[in-house]
Order: sequence, then structure tokens, then C-alpha cells
Amino acid sequence: MTNRQSNIIFYSVISVIIYVVIVNNFYPEFFEDFSKSKQELAIKEAVSKGEHNQALVIYQQLVDESIGSGSENSPETANLYQEMAKLYALLGNKAEEKNHYLKSLNVQQQLKDPKVFNFATTYTKLGALAEAEQQYDQAQAYYEQSLSKMLGDSQEKSAGDDGMFVGLQSAQEGYTRLNNEWTIAALKRLGNIHYLKKEYAPAKKYYERALMASQLTFGEDDAKTLELKGLMTRLAL
Repeated sequence: MTNRQSNIIFYSVISVIIYVVIVNNFYPEFFEDFSKSKQELAIKEAVSKGEHNQALVIYQQLVDESIGSGSENSPETANLYQEMAKLYALLGNKAEEKNHYLKSLNVQQQLKDPKVFNFATTYTKLGALAEAEQQYDQAQAYYEQSLSKMLGDSQEKSAGDDGMFVGLQSAQEGYTRLNNEWTIAALKRLGNIHYLKKEYAPAKKYYERALMASQLTFGEDDAKTLELKGLMTRLAL
């Protein structure tokens, strides 16, 4: 190979790299779209046009394919049901929205290692639907399940069983699970539900837990913390 040929190859490679960097910076969806299936791209196009029913037809095809291939109980299928539920919400079809969140929940319950956040989110969505229908006991049950998933195993492990390092690691994980935006929101929802049910003692308990976590997570003067203080104030009236 001559020096000229080597230079041509070298500068061609450099040009391709520069092109990829530019495209990735100004059109990051390009490579994402490139790796997607035709069905996924068709869904994206349909949603962008507001053709939600068409997107649902394609999602159902993907679900049928998963069931046909024996992959019904998979994270992918659970996510498909979640996305379908969101589309039904946009269409104002609460019955099918709830139905598909329940389908997603059923699949997630079959998984050996479900994603905690997805699990908690599904319970939260079902809780919100029940609350909107004033089914407060059902909403409370769903919100409690959501909080349970967010907090994980509440049983403390002793240092004698697992060693000091593992014990500290477990304590840090517990702190992180409690003091974050999603857990605070779950505690607040439970406080609201008990308030609606005129169960003021448990409402105060959940608000206090949410307030303490919010103060640590967001700070004393954050809007979320101030809102929780306001919710507690109405209990004193």
C-alpha cells in the first residue's frame, strides 16, 4: 500500500468519525431510530401525528408476537402494556388504561427480577386511577404497594450476620431509597388519601415522614417542602 493510499484511508476514517459526531450532536435520534425495528418506528410516527389508535394496533401486534414466541412474561411485554396504557389515557379511555396497567402488573409479578421503579410506577398509576374514582381504600392499597416497592426490604440486617461493610452498605441503600423524590411523593399520596378518608392521625404520620425526607433531599425552603408544611398545617385547624 502506498503512502497516498494510506493517507486516503486515514482521512476517510477521520471524515466518517467527524460525520458521526456531528450527526450525534445535532440529531441524536438518528442512531436511536437506526437501531429500531420498523414497528417501533411506525409507532413513533403514529404517536407524533396523534394517531394513537394506529399506534395501539401496532403495540398489540408486538404483544401478540411476544405471546406467540413464549415471551409473554418478560420485561419487554410489561413495558408494551405500560405504553398502551399511556395511549389509552391520552384517548380518555380510563377502563382500558386501568386494564393495561393491570396486565403490566401481572407480567411484572411473574418476573424473577422486576425493575423496582417500573413496579412502583405501575402501582402508583393504578392508585391514581382508583383515587380519581373515589375508591380510596383501593387507592390506598396501591399506594402502599408502590411505597413498599420503593423502600424495598425493611428488615434491618445486623452487622454480625453480614459484616460491618455490608451493614453500612445496606444502611446507605435504605437512606437513598427513603430520601428521594419518588418516595416522598408516595408518602404524600398516602397522607392525602388518609386525609380524604378523614383519618387524620395516619395522614399526619405520612406527611411527617414526607416532610422529613423532603427537608433532607430538597432543603427547608424548597417548594416541595413548603407544600408539605402547608398540608400539615391544615391538620392542626
